[in-house]
Amino acid sequence: MRSLRQQLSAASCALLSVGMAPVGTAASTDDVSRLTGSSASWELDTAYLSYRESDQRVSVNKAVATLARENETTSITVSALHDTMSGASPTGALRGDSPASTVTSVSGGNSRNRLDHSTSEFSDTRRQLGLGVEQALSPSYTLSYGGVVSDESDHESLGINLSLARESDDRLSTVTAGFGWIDDSIYRSDTGGTPEPLGNVQQPRPFSEGGRSTLDTLFGISRVLNRLTVVQLNLSLSASDGYHSDPYKVISAADEDGRIVANFHDSRPDSRLRTSVFGKLVHQLRDTQHSLHLGYRLYQDDWGIRSHTVDLRYRHRLNRQRYLEPHVRLYRQSAADFYQRKLSVDAGSNPLLPDNGLASADYRLDAMSSATLGLKYGVRLTPDTELRLRAEYLDQRFSTAVFDRNSALILQASFRIAF
Repeated sequence: MRSLRQQLSAASCALLSVGMAPVGTAASTDDVSRLTGSSASWELDTAYLSYRESDQRVSVNKAVATLARENETTSITVSALHDTMSGASPTGALRGDSPASTVTSVSGGNSRNRLDHSTSEFSDTRRQLGLGVEQALSPSYTLSYGGVVSDESDHESLGINLSLARESDDRLSTVTAGFGWIDDSIYRSDTGGTPEPLGNVQQPRPFSEGGRSTLDTLFGISRVLNRLTVVQLNLSLSASDGYHSDPYKVISAADEDGRIVANFHDSRPDSRLRTSVFGKLVHQLRDTQHSLHLGYRLYQDDWGIRSHTVDLRYRHRLNRQRYLEPHVRLYRQSAADFYQRKLSVDAGSNPLLPDNGLASADYRLDAMSSATLGLKYGVRLTPDTELRLRAEYLDQRFSTAVFDRNSALILQASFRIAF
């Protein structure tokens, strides 16, 4: 069972993105518009999501419930999440018929007795609880704050966030500044600790559990350009310090013919500085109820990763109760400076470890591109109830990773009721 710190940390990430978003700006238009035509002050929003990767790699079942109550000056939101994850995750090891070492599963148990250890079976459950408060201090200033706890078999998290938004006198602009703090504890579920970075898997040397602290800051501004168009710009900076390696990932040392000599544990820097710029435009087409949502995000960190994300949604109103929303998301990133598909060996088949002690074959750190295509259908069943159905297909392609392609099907059903 995870500690309270771990539970709060994971929840804080979710609350940070909500609590720090400019109030009443384009940030809130990603989701279905809030129910209208009702004086109810309570709202319950529930959702179930199914995520399935190809080749039975990773499966996720997620259930979320959010209960919110608001009055003229204050809104309080309580959220709960429960998801189960299972499958066979790539470890980073090369595919081979005679690896020199075995790899334990992500869930901590031993992998089955087989020769190919490039994937490892896992199963885990996550529980998360969050609380968010938004309070009007004056006609112009709104204070938002919250906290979250999250618990898994090998990760505990606690987080808090605080932000202040100021609305201009003409109600056309909103400026928001805020921060979030997260404290994580990471460890293997089988040992309760973390492996020695770049330690030989066959000669394990366990360390204590890993701790990581993260400080996120955000500055945002939104502006109503006219009665049809709203724009938003966010600048964010995130600095983290502590354990950043993945205790389950490994990297193989192999010769030019791909014969594996040994497997070593993942080793990453003990700090990370991340910056991003996010812009969004929401435009309602003239003389219609249809709207266009276009977002772009530029991200860069001191690990050498730079990414570009373009997100496009088109809300097409079928009538006053129903709508369709096609969705396209394109993503591209460069590889981390220390990412390697494998480690080399010398003439005597001795592994050549990097001088700086950093190496990872985690496919998520490889150069990659992805595309997501989806469609959402929303219908207002009554003045106080709403149903949304979403289906998306994700395609990912990696530059040099052992598993160079991945795809997934995402299905979600959501129901909202005001009372």
